[in-house]
Amino acid sequence: MLAILTALALTQTGIAAEPAEDAIIAETYMRAYQDLDFDRLATLYAEDAVFIDPTSGNVAPITPPIHWQGADSIIAGLHSWGAQRMTYTLERHFNASGRFIYEGRSDVIYATPEGERTWRFPIVTIITVEDGQVTEHRDYTDYDSMQEISGTP
Repeated sequence: MLAILTALALTQTGIAAEPAEDAIIAETYMRAYQDLDFDRLATLYAEDAVFIDPTSGNVAPITPPIHWQGADSIIAGLHSWGAQRMTYTLERHFNASGRFIYEGRSDVIYATPEGERTWRFPIVTIITVEDGQVTEHRDYTDYDSMQEISGTP
């Protein structure tokens, strides 16, 4: 009964909970993104989606500035990293107004002739879901604190 009253009160004040579908889309997206499942990602992006990392402007040895517009451009940009997969370890996760915020670290795994190399980045990722599609992926990456953790458990 309390849950129903709370939902009614929030709806009447204009503060409604995010639809469960948006949360499912955001979680599906994050799984596909970590797996670098490009076929799945292509189905989740809106045609005019944006992928941006405003913190990537001064890290040319790691990546050119990341600001990709359009699903095809995003997929091509992700391919250009040459990563094998990623794993997010979350310290915090929440959502509001169609934005799903993930805070923690990302381990990015690269396959090299010498074996796998893993780099860890502290990161905040914000995924915006509108009309059942991902319209924006925004990262804030602490490139200054990245470290290679290859071979560590």
